Amino acid sequence: MFKASIPLAIQIVIDDVGWWSGADDSSRNGPYRNNICRDHHPLDYAAIVELGRSLGMKPQAAFILCEWDKENILRELPSSTWQGREWDNSRWVGPWQEEALAILREGADHFEFVLHGIGHEYWTDGKGSRAEWHDQDGNMRPRDQVSRHLDYYTRLMQQHQMGPFPISFVPAAFLHAFGLGADGLVPFLRQYGIKFISTPFRSMACRREPENDLFGIDDGMLTVNRGSDLFPYNRLDPELPSFQDSSGPSVTGPVCGMHWPNILHADPEQNQAVVARWVDYLKLYDTVPDMMLAPDTASSFSQLVYSQSINLAISGQTTTFDFSCLDKLPSCTGLLDSFYCKTAAGWSPAQTSPGLQLKKRARQNCPAHTVWQIQWEKKVPVATINWQRT
Repeated sequence: MFKASIPLAIQIVIDDVGWWSGADDSSRNGPYRNNICRDHHPLDYAAIVELGRSLGMKPQAAFILCEWDKENILRELPSSTWQGREWDNSRWVGPWQEEALAILREGADHFEFVLHGIGHEYWTDGKGSRAEWHDQDGNMRPRDQVSRHLDYYTRLMQQHQMGPFPISFVPAAFLHAFGLGADGLVPFLRQYGIKFISTPFRSMACRREPENDLFGIDDGMLTVNRGSDLFPYNRLDPELPSFQDSSGPSVTGPVCGMHWPNILHADPEQNQAVVARWVDYLKLYDTVPDMMLAPDTASSFSQLVYSQSINLAISGQTTTFDFSCLDKLPSCTGLLDSFYCKTAAGWSPAQTSPGLQLKKRARQNCPAHTVWQIQWEKKVPVATINWQRT
């Protein structure tokens, strides 16, 4: 019997990458760092790269950059750090930065650099509060400060030639406001090339309801519901849940959210063992008929919109795709014109109606299924594919 789905594509999002100190200084007016038993090490960056390389995807690494400041430019932006105009980052400037950068550059094809923040929190007249982009009531920080924080984030990236500005954003502390349009954060992010936002909707201040439980489109920008992480933010070397145990934690939405310690070990030399367990666990999601691991963010978040909006009907060995619901959505600049369809292995397209082009996804973790990338001409409202056994 022929079966097909438009699967939910999972993207991995790793928060709070970029700290060198492992301490939580929130009780001393400092930032909420990763709160682990050691400082960070260049091998912690290798863990991110290896996770992506082994899974054949590009996980998001959401960076905090203040402890990369080798010129102390953040003295000019006192709202960005706990030391204000007395900022001195000399303690964290050293050869370990170049070691980490070499790892990141060599592994650039295996992760995505994502905007998270400079110091994670926000300091007003020397007093810190959560968080950098919005306060705990969902009020955006002063517009001039938002602009300056984005500018200084760019300058910190340029100090180390970290590449182009990111296209994705994870709000610090998950504090974000949805639905403000031109009065919100989105126009600032768009100026810097951001196309995608992800955050748990339960912590998001909504000025209007998102289009869907899993995504919303705010002034043309796709905002994705991260849902719940599997582990606390500071858990090193976690015991991963049984994939077969439905009562335990599992990834049920488009984002496998985690924090950097979750893929690390107390001994950085043993990080790879933790990563290997994550790889074995996450590959299993490719075996689920209506799920898959996404190659990158644009594919994942576009696939989310398509999986929630395309009406797929199956009659015998024919699939019919009704795209009419997509016309009801606001325009979205980051949306790709392709999506994925998953079939049982052993089937191939025999006849495809005009408006669709198919190619088999090259890398897959499940021999029982085949994933097809479908290019869609958006003027076509309904299209069909007839399948045959091969």
